[in-house]
Amino acid sequence: MGELVKRFSGFSYSAQGGLQRDGKRIHLGPQARQLLEMLLESPGVLITKGEIAARLWPDRAASDDSIDRCAYLLRKPLRDAGGEELIATAYGRGLLLRGTVETIDECAAQTLRLAPLSEPHILDLWQTAYELAGDRTREGFARAQEAIASAAQLDPGNPAVWSLAADIAAGRVVRGFLRPAQAAEMIEDFAGRALGVLRDHTPALAVLGWARGALRGKIAEGLALLDQAVAVDPLYGKARVYRCWLLAAADRLDEGIADCEEGLANSPHDQALLSLHAWLILCAGDLERARRYARDGLELRPDAATLHLVMSIAYSLQGVHEQAVSAARRAVASSPDDPLQLTVLAYALARAGRAEETHALIDRLVQDAELYAPPCFLGAAFFALGKRAEALEAIRRGLSEGCPWSSFARVDPRFVALRGAIDGFGRLQQAEARPAG
Repeated sequence: MGELVKRFSGFSYSAQGGLQRDGKRIHLGPQARQLLEMLLESPGVLITKGEIAARLWPDRAASDDSIDRCAYLLRKPLRDAGGEELIATAYGRGLLLRGTVETIDECAAQTLRLAPLSEPHILDLWQTAYELAGDRTREGFARAQEAIASAAQLDPGNPAVWSLAADIAAGRVVRGFLRPAQAAEMIEDFAGRALGVLRDHTPALAVLGWARGALRGKIAEGLALLDQAVAVDPLYGKARVYRCWLLAAADRLDEGIADCEEGLANSPHDQALLSLHAWLILCAGDLERARRYARDGLELRPDAATLHLVMSIAYSLQGVHEQAVSAARRAVASSPDDPLQLTVLAYALARAGRAEETHALIDRLVQDAELYAPPCFLGAAFFALGKRAEALEAIRRGLSEGCPWSSFARVDPRFVALRGAIDGFGRLQQAEARPAG
C-alpha cells in the first residue's frame, strides 16, 4: 500500500506531504495538523470539544479558548489559500468538516469516497440551530427550533435532525420557554420520527426516555429507555445527563452523581454534565462541595450560567446573601428573560430580606403568559418569604403539570422543612394517571 492522501475541496493532505493546494505546501502547526486529521477522519460528523481536547492535550485539561485558538490556526491557512469556510462550529459542542473527502492510495489508485453526513445547506441549518440554542434565550431557542425544522424538511430521513429537534424542545422546557405538555408532545413526535428511521438511535432514545420520566412521570419507563441508550453508546454525554435527572427523581441520588462523574470522565467539558453534577451534589446537601464544583466548572465552561445558580442557592442556604444575589444576577445577565434563572434570583432576594424586589420579580414571571417559570422554583421563593401555603401550592402544581424540575422536589435542599407534604404530593401523583398531553 502506498501513501494515503485525502482530497477535499481543492486541497490534499497526507502524513508525509502535509497540507497542499495546487502543488504548494501550506504550513500548519502540529496541533492544527492533528485537528485537521481528526476532521478528515469523519467528514460531516461533529467532533466534540471533549474529543478534541483528549487527542490534542492528552495529559492536561484544555480550555475552550485553547480549542478555539487551535481551530483558528487551522481555519486561517485554509482561508488564505483560497478555500471556502470548510470548518463549521456547533456552538458549545465542537467542530465538523464540510464537503466530501476522497481517500486515495497513491500506489493502488483505489479511491474510497466518504460522504458527508449532510449536504452543505443542511449543515448550515444545523450550525444555525446549535448556535441559536447555545445562547439559551427565548428568541434563540425558538429560532433554533425553526432552523432545525427546516433541516428536517430538507432531510426527513436523517434521524439526527429529528433527535436534535427533540433536544431543543427539551432545552426550552427546562429553561421555562415551553410548557411541559407541549414539550412532551413535541419530543414524542420528533424522537418517534428518528426512531422510525433508526430504532436504536441513541440521541432519540435518550431524549424520549427523559421526556417520559421527567414530563410524563413514567420514571421506570424513562429509565429503561435511557439504560438502553447508554448501553448502545456509553460515550454519549447527553444520555448521562438525562439519566442522572431521572435517577434523582427515582430516589437514587447517589447513583445519579456517580453516573454524572462517569460521563465527565469521558466528556470533561460537557456543560450540561458539569451543571447537573454540581446541582445533584447540592441536592445531596453538601453545600460547600457543590459550590466548589460549580466554581471549578465555570473555569472550564464560563458560559455555563446554571453553575452560577448552584452557587447562588448554596450561598443562600449558608446565609451569605449578597454573594447569593450577585451569583444569581451573573446567571441572569446571560439571558435576562430566562424564567429558571429569574426564579433563583427571586429566591436569593427573598432570603436576603428584599421582599419588595422578590414580589415584583414573581409578578413579572407570573404575568408573562409566554413563560413557564418552574413552579417548584417559584415555590422556593414563596417559602423564603414565609408563605408556606403558596409554596406548597406551587410545588403541587409543578408535580401535577409535569414540570421537569419537579423531579427534584423531594431532594431540593430549599424544601427540607416541607418534605413530608411533598412526599404526600408524590404519592398522590402515583395514584393518579398523569394526562398524556
